[in-house]
Amino acid sequence: MKYLPILVAMAGAVACNNDHKKPEQQAGADSVLYSDIIRPVTDSIQHFPDQDALYYRRALLLFNTNPNLAQADFEKAASLKPANPDYWAGAGEAALLESHYDKAELYFRKALANAPTYTYLQYKLATAMLENKHTTQADSLANVLAGTAEGRDKAFYLKARMAEDRHDTTAAIEHLKAAVAAAGPHAEYEAVMELADLLRARKTPEAVRYYTAAWHQDSLNAAPLYDAGQVQEEMGDTNAAMNTYRKCIVADPGFAPAYMAMGNIHSSRNQWKEAYNFYNLAAKAAPTDAQAYYQRARCQEQLGNKKEAIDDYAKAASFRKDFKEAKEAMQRLSR
Repeated sequence: MKYLPILVAMAGAVACNNDHKKPEQQAGADSVLYSDIIRPVTDSIQHFPDQDALYYRRALLLFNTNPNLAQADFEKAASLKPANPDYWAGAGEAALLESHYDKAELYFRKALANAPTYTYLQYKLATAMLENKHTTQADSLANVLAGTAEGRDKAFYLKARMAEDRHDTTAAIEHLKAAVAAAGPHAEYEAVMELADLLRARKTPEAVRYYTAAWHQDSLNAAPLYDAGQVQEEMGDTNAAMNTYRKCIVADPGFAPAYMAMGNIHSSRNQWKEAYNFYNLAAKAAPTDAQAYYQRARCQEQLGNKKEAIDDYAKAASFRKDFKEAKEAMQRLSR
């Protein structure tokens, strides 16, 4: 097996060589670097092995699917041009994804040495510190960020993470609220969702506000709206929940959980025809969902459609082999 020269050259940079790897692992790396999208850059690297920009470009292409290979390319680019903070930052990001927290800290420090006022790099360094259990240092850096206009929201994100690590949910909620308020419309989606989840766990209606805010950040994503509807149901406001589920369906007509939720509300009210309509839509949106067919079968049974009910119970049992209730209902109706 021939290995790419660049992989051999970077073996030391990633603190291990390829000798201990299985042949199929090495072949896998070869295959990735010679895929249709990556190959032109790999070929260019073979012709111009000292061009840092080529390694950086390939690292960006590899980052989402092969962060380990991306990390190696970022490292190579940084070794060729140490004064470029983007190269070190890329290596740090990849190291975080690969759980190489010592390396992540090192690389973000190197990036900051070349861009000392870049608050995002300070935030990422603090994140690496937290992952590495260096809480005191991370807290100190969070305090620095809190004193800057552009880093204030990130400081509170870090404070919230530290509070959660201490199992202090009250403090985590307050820090996340402060972070979201400081960031305004640019708040991190994950942070807004986490805040909503924490509030929901405490059965606080305010969770609806943050789930809705998360949806506004990505209006094609129905999941936050669905969660808001679930909270409204948990609070006993089924009419508000129904309205929210309708918004889910407008946002994503193929979002089966919203149809199921609407069906559940109607079936709880013994409105079997209306419930059937929504369960039917759920089954069409998710044609292998056993629960959708089971609930549709219940409606058919209540509406007096015995044969159709048996067919749906059978479909439910076929999609979930251990679906005891569906099998029992099918046997009961088949007598």
